[in-house]
Amino acid sequence: MSLQIVRFSAAVDSAAELRDCLISVFTALEAASTTGLAYTAYASESGTDFILALELTAPTTNPLLALPEAQRRRDAISRAAGGLIASTPEPFTIVGSYTS
Repeated sequence: MSLQIVRFSAAVDSAAELRDCLISVFTALEAASTTGLAYTAYASESGTDFILALELTAPTTNPLLALPEAQRRRDAISRAAGGLIASTPEPFTIVGSYTS
């Protein structure tokens, strides 16, 4: 399993566009009946800080790479963050998880 995290802050005027792009990615994933991943987007209450978490069961296959909506999301993130973030997610290790 692979866990990748992208964290960034967006300009206030571009946060709504970014949320729309993220929603389109989730819609495309659902329409494609994509399996083997868990993808979660978090936004702060202020709406300008974001965390994107991608868990892949097979790290060699990332279904997001084939989605045009995901490319638009990457472009929107770059614009929203003023080009200040790298396009490469940061790998994380899962230390523990609990769901009740």
